[in-house]
Amino acid sequence: MKCFLTNYYFQQINIMDIFKKHQIATRIIFLLVFLNLSMILFFFWREYSVREEPLLFPKNEAYKDVSGILKEALNLTKKQESQFEAIREKYFRKEAFLKQIIREDKDLMNENIFNKSTDSLIVKGLAKQISANEYKMELLRYQQAQEFKSVCTAQQQEKFKNLVREIRDYFRPDNQPYKR
Repeated sequence: MKCFLTNYYFQQINIMDIFKKHQIATRIIFLLVFLNLSMILFFFWREYSVREEPLLFPKNEAYKDVSGILKEALNLTKKQESQFEAIREKYFRKEAFLKQIIREDKDLMNENIFNKSTDSLIVKGLAKQISANEYKMELLRYQQAQEFKSVCTAQQQEKFKNLVREIRDYFRPDNQPYKR
């Protein structure tokens, strides 16, 4: 009889241990689910919350284009400023015309690429035409730089040479200030 009670007692303990194990497992599962949901909500909040980040550059209307930077950095005279402005205007019109042609050619090429009967000769011809126009664009930029250099003094040319990389980085798309 004693043996029977002892076995019965131990069976009761084992049964209780099983329930405790299930309670612990259930609590651990709820804790992990809670942590998981908390992390998801945190990352969602962090990604989509509105942030007031400082601007990378102060708002300076004189720096909308390169001329404002050049005027200040190179200490241009009034005559040089007017020459720079005339050069910029002349090349701006030419570049705008070429950009429009390139955009139209790219649109036409995309239409030809994605229509039912794609003619590879037409697409290749358009690609060559686009690259030729982009080459002309780069030549225009080179000619503009040469004219800028002809307006500058030797000291200004040295400063200008050092400014080129800074100006390029200033106007890089990934280096622009956040929208206000």
